[in-house]
Amino acid sequence: MEEMVSLVANYGISIIIVVLFLWDWATNKKTVTETLKTIAKSSENIEDCLKNLEQNNSNISKSLDLLQKSMENQETKMDKLLELSRERGK
Repeated sequence: MEEMVSLVANYGISIIIVVLFLWDWATNKKTVTETLKTIAKSSENIEDCLKNLEQNNSNISKSLDLLQKSMENQETKMDKLLELSRERGK
């Protein structure tokens, strides 16, 4: 029993420091693991958003191309109508 008291008296603070270090390490490891999981989920969400943006940009590009073609067709039709009206006016 005297040896136990002597060990605690001599190494008590060291043992407490080691136990606190191990407890802190385990707690921080758990926190870091949870943080990494959250970051991974966020990365997946960002990836999905980027894919959606890419698709939206593609759709907008196609829409603009169709609009451009439509405007060119209307311009061509207007030119033909103007020619016909000039020919009829002569």
